[in-house]
Amino acid sequence: MNYKPNGKITLGIGLTSRCNSQCTHCYSRSGKAPADLTFASVKKIIDYLPLKSINFGTGESIFHPDFFKILEYIAERDIEMAVTTNGTTTAQLSDEQLQMFHDIDFSLDFPTKSEHDAWRGEGMFDAILSGIERCLKLGVEASLVACLIKQNYHCLGDLALLAVKIGVNLRVNLYKPVHSPAFKPGYDEFWYAVKAMADKAFFIVCTEPIVCAAIGKNGGKSAGSPCGMRSLRIHPEGKVIPCVYLNDSEFTIDDIIDDYHAVLKSLQKVMDLTPDELCLNCEHFAVCQGGCTARRIFDGRTIDEYCFIRRGEKPVIDVKWKKSKNLVHEDYLCTMIFSG
Repeated sequence: MNYKPNGKITLGIGLTSRCNSQCTHCYSRSGKAPADLTFASVKKIIDYLPLKSINFGTGESIFHPDFFKILEYIAERDIEMAVTTNGTTTAQLSDEQLQMFHDIDFSLDFPTKSEHDAWRGEGMFDAILSGIERCLKLGVEASLVACLIKQNYHCLGDLALLAVKIGVNLRVNLYKPVHSPAFKPGYDEFWYAVKAMADKAFFIVCTEPIVCAAIGKNGGKSAGSPCGMRSLRIHPEGKVIPCVYLNDSEFTIDDIIDDYHAVLKSLQKVMDLTPDELCLNCEHFAVCQGGCTARRIFDGRTIDEYCFIRRGEKPVIDVKWKKSKNLVHEDYLCTMIFSG
C-alpha cells in the first residue's frame, strides 16, 4: 500500500449517534448509550488535520446540540462539507445553512413511498423529496444514497430511474456485515443490481474495487479501497478509524492530533491486507487490489467474495460514463455513483 501522509484527506465525522430512524441494517447501531462529539473536539479536528472535505454521518446530525455552531465554524474555512441524512437534518436547516454544503446525500433504500417508509419510518420518503426539491431550487448538488442489501437488490435499477427522473445522483454502498450477515446480498444478487443500475444511468465514479475490475476503470480515482489511504472516520465516541464500517480503534482524536503521521500510518496498516496468490497473478489487480478491504476483514476472506475471476467469468455490464462532479464521497469509501 502506498503511504501518503502529506496529502489532504476526506474525513467522515459522526457528530452524534442519535437518530430518529431504527433501520435494521444500519452499521452505526452499537447498542451503547447515545454519544456526541464535543464542540471543542470538532474544533481540534478542523484546526489541526489536513482536510480536503468533511461528511457528517452516523446519526442524524441535527440532533447534535452544537450542529449549527459547527457548520458556521467550518464554513469560515476552505473545507467542503457534505451531510448524509434521512431528510430530518435538512428540514431544519435554513436556506443559507443548506447552501453551506457542497453536496447532500439523502438515504433512500427503495424507490416507492410504501416500501421506503415501511423500512425507515413513516414520512421519510416525503421528507427526502422535500429536501431534494429545496436543494435543486438553491443549486445544492443532491444525491440519493442506498445500501445494496438482499432486500432491495431487485429494485436498484428502479431507484436509478427515480434519481434520473428527479435530477439527482444515485450513490450506492454495498452492505457490510458489521452486525449481521442477514442483509448481505449473494453473488448473483450483487451483480444483478450493478447491471441494472448501469442499464438505467451513467457511472460518474466507481471506487468499489471489484466493480472497477469488471468495468475496466474507476473514473480517474486511485486503485483499491480508498479507506485509510485518502479518508478517515471519527466516531461520536471520539475514536479515529480508517474505514466507516470498522467499529473500534485504539486511537483517539488527541492521538491523531499529537502525531498525525504515525497514527495515519498505523491506521493504514489495518487496511493493508496480504493479497491472495490468485489476486497477485490477476490481470485486474492493479485496479482492484484484492477488493474491498472492510468486506474481507468482516468475512475473514483473502479474496473479495464478489470476485468474478475465481468463478471463471466476467459480468457483462453496459458501462456508460459521465464526467465526475467532485462529490465529497467520490474518494471517501468503496462506492458507486450514477447520474442521468
